[in-house]
Amino acid sequence: MRQEAIPLPPDVPTCVADHHPHLVRTYGTPRGANVGAPTPLVMFHIECCRCQVATVPHPSLAITEARWTDPAGTYRIPLSHLTRAREQFAAAALAA
Repeated sequence: MRQEAIPLPPDVPTCVADHHPHLVRTYGTPRGANVGAPTPLVMFHIECCRCQVATVPHPSLAITEARWTDPAGTYRIPLSHLTRAREQFAAAALAA
């Protein structure tokens, strides 16, 4: 698995004025996935290391940005739960 972090596009709001969240693009299978099992090629999430929050990973960039801007914060998770969210997404993709 490989990850690339890039600054958020200017049209996506930040969490707090002084924070600098990043858009993270993840390639490959998450830890715990079966070797050779088909998984989404690319997943996106937005994370703020200072707030310790991230969005639930998704293969669509537009949905990821919508999850970040959701006023209810329904799709935000603690940064420490990101690995588990990736694993669950990959398992659901395999079951479908």
